[in-house]
Amino acid sequence: MKAIVKTGPEPGIEREDIPIPDPGAGEVLIKIEAAAICGTDMHYYHWNQAGQGFASKFNVKWPLVLGHECGGTIVKVGEGVVDRKVGDRVAVETHIPCGKCFNCQNGMAHNCSDMAIYGTSTNGCFAEYALAPSKVTFVIPEEMSFEEAALLEPAGVAMRAVEEACVQPGDTVVVNGCGPIGLLAVLILKAGNAARVIAADLDDYRLNLAEKLGAITVNPMKENAVERIKLLTRERGGADIVLETSGAVPAYKTIFDFIRLEGRLITVGHPGGEVPIDVAGNINTKGLSVKGIFGRRIWETWWNVSSLITAKKINVMDVVTHKFTLDECQQAFEQSAKGSGKILFVNR
Repeated sequence: MKAIVKTGPEPGIEREDIPIPDPGAGEVLIKIEAAAICGTDMHYYHWNQAGQGFASKFNVKWPLVLGHECGGTIVKVGEGVVDRKVGDRVAVETHIPCGKCFNCQNGMAHNCSDMAIYGTSTNGCFAEYALAPSKVTFVIPEEMSFEEAALLEPAGVAMRAVEEACVQPGDTVVVNGCGPIGLLAVLILKAGNAARVIAADLDDYRLNLAEKLGAITVNPMKENAVERIKLLTRERGGADIVLETSGAVPAYKTIFDFIRLEGRLITVGHPGGEVPIDVAGNINTKGLSVKGIFGRRIWETWWNVSSLITAKKINVMDVVTHKFTLDECQQAFEQSAKGSGKILFVNR
């Protein structure tokens, strides 16, 4: 079968032909119909500091089939699998919890203390067929397409960020970073309580996408972002909430100035280095609430975001700008580096 493989700890990827795997105990074999490139895949492609750090933390082994955002159909089940069957249409949760630790047993399996990561600790889904533990497969609604299913995982990150932000009716929310997670957050916020959504990014291509989704846009390279946001929120003294989705270290020099006293900061993007923060000035004396996001609540967030999609409250396909086949993987990764929204690999 065709697969996109990272052969070792160096930049680049390869399109290789490898055997179709056979499911072991507790596993299912999925015929992949659609899969999406994530920021983590790009970090691995460039083999930058963020990619190296993530791979080290979650015990990567080479060669590795990349990919963790996907939708497809189960075509074979392994020994002991009773909760899934051949023919089930599924998406895959990236975080593979142990099921035994304190967090797993107290509703926090998304941040298991002995967690594996699909597409890092195990082979992933950038292939015609992929294995996955049955316990991390999510059966998608009949009316959901496979392409929409491939976006459930990243949409779930955006959904959880909005959930944890506790957005109240009338709130103004700044989404800092208009990559796919940020764009999906804009979609979800516009479907909910937020009165205004302000999207900030350095890339006009992505800002144009955010504007089409209904956000007010700010480019800090072309204007004073703090002054613009303060003007837009002058009655409150700043935004009620900032969702930081860029993962850019320099962003932390300004995002605290976007937020009003007693506001909330949700950090989603993973910076690739240390971030200096003035705790007294930016958090304590402002009465700021700060919450970090790592993954989706299993399975609460999945149900919430899939319900929004099937009820037509959001159209996640609005963030997709390019589609490629597995054979076009080099072009796909190059396009992601040049400028795009979400990029899909599709079976066609």
